[in-house]
Amino acid sequence: MPSRRDLLGYMRVVGRGSPVDPPWSVAGQVLTVVRKGNAAPGSPLTLEDVMASADYRDLMTAKVAEGDVAPGFELPRIDGHGSLRLASLLEASPVALVFGSFT
Repeated sequence: MPSRRDLLGYMRVVGRGSPVDPPWSVAGQVLTVVRKGNAAPGSPLTLEDVMASADYRDLMTAKVAEGDVAPGFELPRIDGHGSLRLASLLEASPVALVFGSFT
């Protein structure tokens, strides 16, 4: 079970926002947790569930360093028509991979 200090640290990180998520104040997060018990609006998990999961702890450890060659992968297209492989994108031009939170 995460401590209150761990929860506050998590909220500070989430509060910064990301390229796809707007900033979310710690006070706003606390109010949401008090009202709904959710880690994020619409989430079926509580903040404690997220922080206690092995997947979350695994995400806290970097696997790829800046400048490393990205591992090959395939992802579904946003428009739902098939998928894209990193290798096929690299054939056409250089690719910048940006990773962030979608919570």
